[in-house]
Amino acid sequence: MKSYEKKFWEAWGRTNALYSLWASSRNVSYYQLFVLYALDGQQYTTQKKICECTGLTKQTVNGVVRMLKNKRYIELSSGCKDKREKQLTLTNSGIMYAKELLTPLYELERMIFEFMGDERVHWMIDSLELFNIIFQKEMGDKI
Repeated sequence: MKSYEKKFWEAWGRTNALYSLWASSRNVSYYQLFVLYALDGQQYTTQKKICECTGLTKQTVNGVVRMLKNKRYIELSSGCKDKREKQLTLTNSGIMYAKELLTPLYELERMIFEFMGDERVHWMIDSLELFNIIFQKEMGDKI
């Protein structure tokens, strides 16, 4: 493995570990954090869209959704186009819960982005997007 490949994996792993540590310090799972992150600010979304944007499995997202529904943080409703597809919406208590949980994370991320500066942040995002586009294309050609 070349040094940049190893460094990429270490950086990627460390980022995930830090988000996991942040979540556990708030007594939530990494998975719950990212499902709430995906739902926050969305008018509605689906489990499928959450899986696509987070990389979490269908089973994992479904388990978190069931837990959030049982706590009355989200509501499920039939989709407009496909009645089988359930739209997820944060309830008022879910909005308050997500805000309480996510606001400190957003503030931390904002502070980090300000420290890094606009140029580095844009470069980081553009680089990851390009990596993902190429990865998906190459993976698709080989599957």
